[in-house]
Amino acid sequence: MIKCIAIDDQQSSITGLEKYIEDTPNMRLVASYTDPLTALMELKKIDTVDVIFMDVQMPQISGLELAKAVRSKTRKLIFTTSHQEYAFEAFEADADAYLLKPYGYAKFALTLNRLFGEELESGDDETYFLVKNKAEEHKAVLVRYADIIAFESFHNYIKIHTKDKVIIAYLSLKDVKEQLSIKKGFIQLHRAYIIAIEHILHIDGTRITLSNQTSFTVGDIYNNDFREFITDKLIISSRKK
Repeated sequence: MIKCIAIDDQQSSITGLEKYIEDTPNMRLVASYTDPLTALMELKKIDTVDVIFMDVQMPQISGLELAKAVRSKTRKLIFTTSHQEYAFEAFEADADAYLLKPYGYAKFALTLNRLFGEELESGDDETYFLVKNKAEEHKAVLVRYADIIAFESFHNYIKIHTKDKVIIAYLSLKDVKEQLSIKKGFIQLHRAYIIAIEHILHIDGTRITLSNQTSFTVGDIYNNDFREFITDKLIISSRKK
């Protein structure tokens, strides 16, 4: 169980963070504070926690100053603020992540998965991430990379095609490339698809069909990537005809 503390002088921000933590499996909010000085005194009395979420701009003492005093009390420190200009100072304060307000659940979950993904795994070798599924009343669902067939762009959302179902998430393919662990085992050969290589059923010319019968033609701007992929993976006989 990942133990969390939230420090933010705005109660609305605390409330939103509480909801995100509640929606995330294996996370528990053990304390929250709207007064940074109270947080400072209380944190001196407790054992270490797994993560502290801390606002930057607060009265009496800033999050940057508070972080110096309580950094030893947490394994991970995540700054939350609506001011992007504090990003450099945040990392100077030994922060592990920086969430720019207003941030959605997808960004929250992907950040936590990056910091705690391996620890949150249930004893197996598969890695996963958490995402809110529009088709399930925006409940947070666990998605294993090994189950993914393809990511498909879908208006302002993406469809995550898995072996068992299709998940609709408020993400973009850019989010997928930048924030998920898809460097190995996945490839983009069309502007609307990122696919799992192991789920390629067959390739006919430049037409690719996946194991769930999704089919598309390689996009023009991905021709070089496609040729490199084919050249590297296609086995042909060395015998002369």
